[in-house]
Amino acid sequence: MTPASGKRLARLQRGFALIAILALAALITAFIIASALNRTPADIVNEREDRSMSALRKAKAALIAYAANEQWQASKGQVSTQPGGLPCPDTDPDTNSSNTGVSSGVCTGAAGRVGRFPFSTIGAEDLRDASGERLWYAVSSNFYKNSANVINSETPGLLNVTGPAAASNVVAIVFAPGEALAGQDRIASYNIPSAYLEGFTPSSPDYTFPSVARPSGAGNDRLLVITQAELMAVVEPVVAARMERDLKPLLGDYFSAWGHYPFAVTFVSPSTAQTAYVGTSPQLRGLLPVTNAALTWQNPTVTQTGSQTGEVVDSWNCSIDSTTFVLTCNVHYTNGSDAPTARPDIRIDVTLPNINVSFIDMPTGFPTPWNIDMINGNGDVPSNQGIPYGYWSSASGAPAPTRSFSTPAGTLTYTGRLQNAGSMNNRAIISIDLPTPQYLQRLTNGSLTWYLSNQWYRVTYYAIADGTKWGGGGGCGAACLTVNNIAGTTNNKRAILILAGRALDLQTRPNASIANYLEGQNATIPASSNLFFEHRAGGTGIVTTPPPGPPSIKSINDRVVVVAP
Repeated sequence: MTPASGKRLARLQRGFALIAILALAALITAFIIASALNRTPADIVNEREDRSMSALRKAKAALIAYAANEQWQASKGQVSTQPGGLPCPDTDPDTNSSNTGVSSGVCTGAAGRVGRFPFSTIGAEDLRDASGERLWYAVSSNFYKNSANVINSETPGLLNVTGPAAASNVVAIVFAPGEALAGQDRIASYNIPSAYLEGFTPSSPDYTFPSVARPSGAGNDRLLVITQAELMAVVEPVVAARMERDLKPLLGDYFSAWGHYPFAVTFVSPSTAQTAYVGTSPQLRGLLPVTNAALTWQNPTVTQTGSQTGEVVDSWNCSIDSTTFVLTCNVHYTNGSDAPTARPDIRIDVTLPNINVSFIDMPTGFPTPWNIDMINGNGDVPSNQGIPYGYWSSASGAPAPTRSFSTPAGTLTYTGRLQNAGSMNNRAIISIDLPTPQYLQRLTNGSLTWYLSNQWYRVTYYAIADGTKWGGGGGCGAACLTVNNIAGTTNNKRAILILAGRALDLQTRPNASIANYLEGQNATIPASSNLFFEHRAGGTGIVTTPPPGPPSIKSINDRVVVVAP
């Protein structure tokens, strides 16, 4: 073959290839056209339905993720002290791109809790339905982020949906509004819900929304709900992790201060008032004693402990200023003949109650024992024989004044000898500056605001080993707690917390029965002899009740936070 003929053959081959490609393209085009022509109205409706539902599913997932994502909220400068809290809708006019998809921030009124999906605030896409409309959104009145709301696994959703997709206990709803129907002017009423959504009605305290089986001229909204159970299934593991980070150290602080753990609150139907969460001795199992009731010194007493010439303290009365914490005791003493040398030894006691049943800090800032203001019956502070009356007696042989603090009763004791009765007109008015009582700093400094203000203590169970209670040796020895289904050693725990989580099927709350909060081994009678507990991240697990009994399959959503070790 000559070079010329080879070139002619190559050109012919390229020509045939081009013809084949054009023929294939024609066949594909014909197939596409035929497929489009053969599509039924139902196919088109289903495709549009899929597009709208895909956008709704993405919006729902983004809202749930936002409610559980402390890091995202904090990174955007948003308040992150309300796990499970949802944003208010976007109800502001979109006058520029900077406020498009931005939550209005406050939605106390029912009308303000229905608006456009706040995609920018939660870091989601600008999602659209099949008609090209932005999604809409409604939030329950008790689930939007606000310090006035208490959001925990006991908080019910208050939105309702009727119709084919009926639902209750709904915390939020996302809507695909579809095309405008007759009477809906979406230009003049850009931010008016009724221009996009149909048939919703006020109810107490939130709206009820209708669902439809298929879009029609009477209603074409497609919606997807977020139930309380769906939201809390994601939020509760996050809360348990935050308890590990923020709440666990509170018990460590207490143990460092006192060498024991506080007694638990007897399990009753959980109260909402934090002040009610005071432990009971010798309770080792129950709720966490996070009371924030006002602390004050109480029950001042004067006791005579010795005499030199037969003198007697024949009367006394004491009071404590609850604002300044100044203890004042008026003591009258004599030896029967009013001898001027009568100077009895006395002990003054005052107690700080509840140190072993709440998170009270170790008192600090004690004045030195001899800095006690002591005046005579005339209200004077004169000097006699070189001894100022502002001190305990320092005459020859007088005992050195002392101050001591004893536990677990929390008794602060001052001892000393009074001045000569003759110089004091038989009466001493003693004032002592008591240290200001306070709870542990971690309970009051804001690190637990998210936990306390949202009342997660209502679903926090608490257990300690017998040896770690007040009166124990501080360890647990052979009576440690065992927590099954956790990594590492399971049978050496001194103290644990259990997040009970949301109510499961057949559980009724509020309730005084622990079986309505905990499941499996955790739900057994909370006695000190029960040393076995169980951690489960959710779902169904094998529960052995009691060990080593036969296993049974039960649902359990308890999450254990090990305090020590």
